Formats: sequence, C-alpha cells, structure tokens
Amino acid sequence: MEIAELILKLDKLKTKQSDINDTWQKTGNRAFLAFMTELLPMALQAERCSIFISNPEDKNVWLQCGTAVKEKQITVPEENSIVGKVIASGQRIIDNDLKNRIGIHDVVALKTGFTAGNTLCVPVFDTNTHVTAGAIQLLNKQPPGSQFSDDDVALVEKLAHHMHINIGNIYFGQEMADITLKLGKKIELLEDRLLAQGVPL
Repeated sequence: MEIAELILKLDKLKTKQSDINDTWQKTGNRAFLAFMTELLPMALQAERCSIFISNPEDKNVWLQCGTAVKEKQITVPEENSIVGKVIASGQRIIDNDLKNRIGIHDVVALKTGFTAGNTLCVPVFDTNTHVTAGAIQLLNKQPPGSQFSDDDVALVEKLAHHMHINIGNIYFGQEMADITLKLGKKIELLEDRLLAQGVPL
C-alpha cells in the first residue's frame, strides 16, 4: 500500500473512531450516573459509591463510574467478587465485616489505595430482557463502625429501578466500546508503519 493510501486510511479510521467514541459516551447518560455516585454517599452516609456493568463476553464486571475512580479503572471477575456475585445471582448483598475477610476487595485496595470495611451491593436489572445489566455498590458506612441496614438497601434498590434504562443501555452498547478499542489498535499499527517510513504525522 502506498504511503498516500495509508495516510488516507488513517484519517478515515480516526474519524470513525471519534464518531463511535462520541456515540459510546452518550450511551446511558454517563453524566447522570456520575451524579448518582456523588449523591448516594451523601444520602446514605457512605464513603464511596460505584456503578458496575456486567460483560457477558468475558464474565467480568467493570467499573462505569464511582467515587475517586475512573471508568474501567476496576475490573473484577464475576466469580469471587461481591459485585460479580450480585450480578450473577440477581440478589443483593450486605457485608458489614469485609475487613476480616480475604477477597477481591483486597486486590482492589492494593490497586486503588482504598480499603473497604463494609459494603452494600444491589443488582440493576434491564426490565425489557430481565438480565442483570450491572450493580450499584456502596462502601464504608459512616461514621466508622456503622453498618449498612435493610433500609439502606431499600433506598438503593428504588434508585436502581429508576436507573435501569441508563445502565441497560451501557450493558447492551458494550460492542461499541470493543469496536473503538479495535480501531484504536489499527490506528496505532498504521501510525507505526508510517513513522517507520519516515512520514511525519
């Protein structure tokens, strides 16, 4: 392929990647979900809140948004993680004694520098397909030593019901993120080829 053709192909790929990424960012109204992760800790006196999305392709659960963390900064397996168990079972979990258990939360603590002492986690269902699209998790009830209660769960479950469209849209739109990732890799390969031939980008 001639250099001129490579540059043209690269420009087209960059435009396509940008369009897909813009569409992906609009999916599920991310601003609303991020706002909820700010609001919930205040409403329930918790230290942190996170919203996770299930990825049925690889049986992992990834972070959409949360307190002091970035999208996809945390990915945990569906097995052996509280969020994964909630998504797999469709059942809520309250664990007020995390500090005395060894689990995935310890790995996340090493990665983020944040230690979880207790947690509340509820599933989010897509009402059209009845699949568990994601989960909402709160960490560390405040003040220290406090415990999450059934009343806390009831409130989060009500919010989860109202957020199901947003989270469901992201769950079903994950293919867009995969396409963006693949396009990004193609663009990198093309740029490397052009740079190897001494073409300035």
